[in-house]
Amino acid sequence: MERTRTITVSCLNLAMHSPHSRKRYVELLSTAFSAKRMVRLGSVHGGMIGSLYGTASASAEKELTGELYRFLKLDPDEPWFNAQTKAAASPGDLEALSIPQHLLPHLQRIPFLFKPGTHRLYLISKDRKDSLSPSAAKQLLDGVFQPLTSEGLFPPVEITVEPAKDALDEILSLKSLEHLVIELVPPNPDDGDDIEKSWKERLKKQNVRKQTVQLDSERNQTIKPDAATVALAKVAASNGKVTASGHDAAGVKQDLSTIDKPLRERVLHDPNVETLFDALRRAVDILG
Repeated sequence: MERTRTITVSCLNLAMHSPHSRKRYVELLSTAFSAKRMVRLGSVHGGMIGSLYGTASASAEKELTGELYRFLKLDPDEPWFNAQTKAAASPGDLEALSIPQHLLPHLQRIPFLFKPGTHRLYLISKDRKDSLSPSAAKQLLDGVFQPLTSEGLFPPVEITVEPAKDALDEILSLKSLEHLVIELVPPNPDDGDDIEKSWKERLKKQNVRKQTVQLDSERNQTIKPDAATVALAKVAASNGKVTASGHDAAGVKQDLSTIDKPLRERVLHDPNVETLFDALRRAVDILG
């Protein structure tokens, strides 16, 4: 029997500009999967949407599941190392190397669950040796969606890595808050709670794609955000970013950003009683 282990769940906000609907989000994921586009992730890795389930089911607009693939994508023209001789591989060594270019090593399967209604994609960012950071998942999906939006098949898609629940609180609770920058990218004015809708609708009426608010404190003073500023920051944390600088209670200089503290929810998974997707659904229920 397999042992119970801890998995880590992260989240991305995939926000499509208008016109959009649950059906369009399903079509976006389905079209991106069908394209089988591989995206470069750093210098040695590649990634793609490896599987997608549920697009033809009656519940497609409620939930889609699938896997992001991460694998090594090596440049064969780069120098090789001979572990036996402890030296650079010689031309003779490389003559014996025959790996078809379409075979890529070290495949990792990263399960995900997508909720079209909230356009949130939840992924298991860490499970034993398999891992994909939220920022790398964003890079992967940005690369997959970009050709589709450039060709006019879909409106632009803004992807935000969902921050940890206390990321914004940490910023606003700095003992001395000296600089505060709130960047809001509001593609969906009909999403979220009343405050979120209000801010997004306000920008939509003004034909504004992005709003940036910068606050700088008076010399030797600390910023005291009012209710409106805090509300805007809460919306931007999941639809853009919030950055700040100041000093903590010990007087240590702090440079903080919501993008530097992504959501990482740790959940116990017993493979003997549930699948990884079951554990992922349970984590989504916990996160609300």
